[in-house]
Amino acid sequence: MNTTAFFTSLITWYLIFPSAMLSFATMKNQMRYDKRKTLIIVLPTILTSILIVAVLKSVFVIPRNALIPIIIIPSFIAYAKCVKAPLYKSLSVSVLVFAFMSFFVNIANGFDAALHPNGVLNDFSLEAAIFQAVIATIFTLIVFGPASRKAAQIIDGLDTPRVYIASVFVWSIFLVFNLLISPRKYETLHVNLMQMAYWGTLILFFTLLCLLCALFYYIVSGMMEKAAMEEKNRMLEIQESSYQAQMRYIDESERARHDFKHTIATLYDLSMKGDNNAIRDYLCQYRSLQPEREAMSFCNNVPVNAILNYYAHLSGKMNISMDLEIDIPKNPGIPDVELCSLIGNILENAVLACGDVPEADRFIDFALRLKGGSNLIIVCTNSFNGTPRMKDGRYLSTRSGGSGLGLKSISSTAAKYGGIARFSHEDGEFSSDVMIPVREIDE
Repeated sequence: MNTTAFFTSLITWYLIFPSAMLSFATMKNQMRYDKRKTLIIVLPTILTSILIVAVLKSVFVIPRNALIPIIIIPSFIAYAKCVKAPLYKSLSVSVLVFAFMSFFVNIANGFDAALHPNGVLNDFSLEAAIFQAVIATIFTLIVFGPASRKAAQIIDGLDTPRVYIASVFVWSIFLVFNLLISPRKYETLHVNLMQMAYWGTLILFFTLLCLLCALFYYIVSGMMEKAAMEEKNRMLEIQESSYQAQMRYIDESERARHDFKHTIATLYDLSMKGDNNAIRDYLCQYRSLQPEREAMSFCNNVPVNAILNYYAHLSGKMNISMDLEIDIPKNPGIPDVELCSLIGNILENAVLACGDVPEADRFIDFALRLKGGSNLIIVCTNSFNGTPRMKDGRYLSTRSGGSGLGLKSISSTAAKYGGIARFSHEDGEFSSDVMIPVREIDE
């Protein structure tokens, strides 16, 4: 066994560790297990793969690129197992990270060519391996923060498979480019202007990849902000509708109270005449003209009360039996817009699901309460047709062509505040359970 080749190979494939750090940073909100269990799964996989490659490299004359699958495939399988995100998201992130790391491999190749002009790629030096590890680590430290914040927001908020699949092909172009541009013999870089062309091309493509990532981020961020604004406007429209209903009820009630003195006078005259049938007919007409109570008071939080009134009225029109149990203060500790978004998405899914069920079987049981002053609990059970639409283990909307973004929004909002959202179904009943730790604000 060639000891120098063994240790050089170990350091060369150290590159997989910063790659894993960046990949997991992007998926910080999509982790399936805690840090300890994730390390138990990932670390042995990576170390075993690196040791196997190092042994093969030190015993046999194997091209370095031929050993890549032995490292990449097991590492990706372990990575995909540890995250909840769909495979297309995991693949897009992995290919992008490997594309970036492949640039550092070629930078190290250029460094090695400067140290050993007559060397070959298969005899990658220990100095170049250390240099490669250093620059990859520096890059990881620089972008780790943005990856765990900005990139994680994209992963959490964007759920369009075709976008991720398209990105895999784009990132693959840069990965293949770096595999093809690697000089087999270093002496070729010292012929005419080859070295200048080599470094110029590397810088150009690396800059292009950075620009594409920035462009991708700003485009997707704009799409997500637009969707959030539309959701906010929808909640405001519902609140306005409920407010208008309350104003109509107040106006009609005031008019009825104003006319009540005339009603008393009429009833008095009829009673003096002893005409009971006329009194009964008059009271029936008077009752039919009274305004229906369009707005009910479920809680002291005005926006929440508005959204609940909207869906209570909608359920009534669709002959859905709705049972509401609301027990929250005026300020439950979560912004009204996001709380209304949670309630709206849950009840909208419930109403849509009930639409596919016979009227006699339609029901929605919805409970919203602040438990112990520290946990906001939302529990909703509704009837549905018994056939859930699912993809990659996720529930999709019952709406035709629905992608499940409403449920995704519920989960994202819960996760934002350190809470959880769970969805399940059994025997024609669909359940949505949300728990969010909050701090109750004094009234």
